[in-house]
Order: sequence, then structure tokens, then C-alpha cells
Amino acid sequence: MASCSNKKLSILYILKILQEYSDEKHLLTQQDIVKKLYSIYGLECERKSIGASLDSLEDFGYDIIKTNKGCYLGAREFEPSEISFLVDAIFSSKTLNSRQAKDLADKLSQFLSNYEKKKYKYIYKSNEISRADNKQLFYNIEIINEAIENGKQVKFTYNKYGIDKQLHARQNGRDYLVNPYFMVNSQGKYYLVCNYDYFDEIANYKIEQISNIQIVDAKVKPIKKLKNCENGIDISKYINENIYMFGGKTISATFKIDNDWGVNQIIEWFGNNVKIYEKDNIIYANVQANENALIYWSLQYGQSIELIEPKETRKEINKIVNILRDRYKGDKND
Repeated sequence: MASCSNKKLSILYILKILQEYSDEKHLLTQQDIVKKLYSIYGLECERKSIGASLDSLEDFGYDIIKTNKGCYLGAREFEPSEISFLVDAIFSSKTLNSRQAKDLADKLSQFLSNYEKKKYKYIYKSNEISRADNKQLFYNIEIINEAIENGKQVKFTYNKYGIDKQLHARQNGRDYLVNPYFMVNSQGKYYLVCNYDYFDEIANYKIEQISNIQIVDAKVKPIKKLKNCENGIDISKYINENIYMFGGKTISATFKIDNDWGVNQIIEWFGNNVKIYEKDNIIYANVQANENALIYWSLQYGQSIELIEPKETRKEINKIVNILRDRYKGDKND
């Protein structure tokens, strides 16, 4: 039977026991730790050596909370509420397949006690959520990161879903050669923000629909050479303006808002960058965003908002509304 003579090893086992079996509601006495060292790791330790090890862990910086009823590990790398937020984000993401979601949640839950881990068992039902199934997602992210760090181009196959619900190559499998700049998470989807090498505009590609990605030994095109990027690009501004990650230009637009729900939606989507004001008892909002995104956003929330300016964009919305009106006019079965 192993003993606690190897202090360096025993202190690590004690730390692991505190991480897995203690929290604010589950305190461990020194005798509890002695028993767990023996039952789990086969180590025999005296109670007084446990106290010395706990003191050493405290001296090193671990937050060991001691009471007359026992002790527990206080502050951890993540608070339970932070783990809850991250696990929920993973669970709700449709970019990750079920195995990726489960593996990520398992890794995050290692920062919790065994008792707190039980709260997140629903992640095992992640396969029941409608989601993408590109097993190369993390590999794609790794390669893109490496290319961005080294200022290199990448090439890949870009895919689309067919009626068989499988990914199929666009452009008959021809390579997309792009200059990668950064990646963003928008509406639970990951996008590569880049430049398709043959043009001079910013483009966005869903990372989950990328396959066969490779780094090309060619320098990335400087972003300042692209149209409307002469002064570089503000990433946060770009994300705020491209709420659906569509291609196209950014415009200034004015909305008329009919009710509180409309005000709530415009702030949720456009954040603090929106200017809201009242004129003649009517509420207006000024935003800057991608024109194509604004068109579809206007259609989505048309019961509570109305795009007033610019007139050209308003005309585009009117065209789509007319198509929808004709499409849904009457009952086709009559």
C-alpha cells in the first residue's frame, strides 16, 4: 500500500479530491480526505499531513475555505454561473455537431465538483438538437488561425446543403482562394471574414461549410487594399453592421418604430450604436448596417417597424413584399 511519504504526489491528489468532491454545499473534513485518498488512490496518510498539505495549497494561492465543519475549494478557474453560460452556449450552437458539443461541455465541467456537474446532464441529449454535422469544424478553425497568424492565404472547398441534407461542393469543387483576416461568431454560426482573392471586397464564409482547407505559401493581401477598407477595419463595428453576415455595402438607415417591442428588438440587434429619438410623438431610430441584412431584418420585424430611408432600400423591400403578396394571395387549393 502506498504511503504519503511522497509529499509532492499526495498534495496533487488532495487538490484533485477538493476539486471533485468539495464545494460550498459539500464540505470535507480532514478525515474525509484521508478516506478518499485511500479508497480512490490507495494512499495511506495521517490526518496531520492533510492539514499541512492544505496549508501548502493555500500558500500557493488556492482558495481553501476552512470552517469548523470541514473545508472546500472556493474560487475556481470558472464560477458555476460562468460554466452554466458557456455550456448553454455550446448546447444551443447549431455549428457544433452533437459529439463536439458533448466533448466541449465535458471539458468545461472538469472545473466543477462532481455534484455541480450533474446540473449539465442535458448536454448528453445534444444529438436531439438540429445542428450542423461538419466534423472538421475545429480543424478548420485551427488552420485558419495559423494562416492569420502567419499572414498566409488559404484555399478550400466551399459547400452547400443538398436535399439529402449532406454538404456538396459549390463551383463543381473548384478551390476558393482567399485572404483570411479574422473569424466571428454571429447568431451561433462561425464565419471567416476574408477577401476572395480575385476581387477587392470583403467576403464571409461559414466555417462549418468549409472542407479540404489548406494554407497556401503566399502572402495575404493587405486589408487596406480592399474597397472601403483604406483605413483598416474595426472588427466590432463590422460585426455590429453585419447582423446576418451577408455580403454587400453598409448604409445609414432610418426606421419608424410603432411600439415598445420594436424598440426592444432594435436595441437587441443593433446595441448601443443605434440612435433612438422621438419627433412629433413618433419614435425613430438611425442605424448603420449591411443593406441586405437591413432588408431582411425589416421583413422579419415589419409588424412593428418601418424602414423610411434610404428610398432605394425601401423600394427593394417593396419588391419583395409584392412577391410575397402574390405568392400568398388566396388559397392555391381553391
